[in-house]
Amino acid sequence: MSSERGAVPVPHVLREVAQEYGLGARKGLVQNEPKRFPWGAVLPLAVFSAFLGWIAGSYAIEDQRESGAWYHSLPLMVLAAIPLGFLLFFLFAWLFLPRPPQVWVAWYEHGVLRHVDGRGTQAYAWDEIASVARHDVKVTNGVTSATTHRLTITPEGEGDIVVGEEFSGVVSFAEGLSEAFSRARVPRDAARLDAGERIDFGLVDINLAGVGRGGDRIGWREVERVEVKQGRVHIRRRGERKAWMTLAAPGFPNLLVFLTLADVLRRQHES
Repeated sequence: MSSERGAVPVPHVLREVAQEYGLGARKGLVQNEPKRFPWGAVLPLAVFSAFLGWIAGSYAIEDQRESGAWYHSLPLMVLAAIPLGFLLFFLFAWLFLPRPPQVWVAWYEHGVLRHVDGRGTQAYAWDEIASVARHDVKVTNGVTSATTHRLTITPEGEGDIVVGEEFSGVVSFAEGLSEAFSRARVPRDAARLDAGERIDFGLVDINLAGVGRGGDRIGWREVERVEVKQGRVHIRRRGERKAWMTLAAPGFPNLLVFLTLADVLRRQHES
């Protein structure tokens, strides 16, 4: 379950809307953390700017008293004005430019809910969601590495709900929601397959006969296994060392649904 700790209390409207739409018990909740005023960066800059200003002013006064030419210290005064200009620009941007609103996203037994402070609440049952995709990407510079995380929930016919790094507890939240959505979605898509439909998963699709894209397809009897390794989805053909098809796992829509259905169909055709 995602952490629900935070300085901003959870609005009561989340519980009210969840009950109204019959979403059941809440299982996970995350909220973003709009940037607070960065005193740690502003205070040193302000002190440094004041120090340079004091030095420049002192030299200007001394030059004026000794030679009547304060402007000899003008280059130093210009240098002192640079950090002051950055400080003033930063303060202006912080005070007058719009900042991201407070957002809560929660998943329940039977769906998902998003609340944006001052903009309202939207609730979606699992069958109203077209896809769920995780974007876990490892970035390295040769010395250090870091993994960024993002979850994209796409309701039918509406804009995406994006839960990224600005939400605390995004990893555990994404894992729980993806698994719950998959459990709800697999029976629905399995029924569609039994009815003769083809299920699309972005760059690949499946039906009762096989898997592939366009005219590049293989039957389930030919599929040895479907697996995820090192951020890639590998579809392996029997008797071949190299994967028959390789796709990126980050951004793969309904990946857990795809893996579950592919495994079931492959096993059905083994006998």
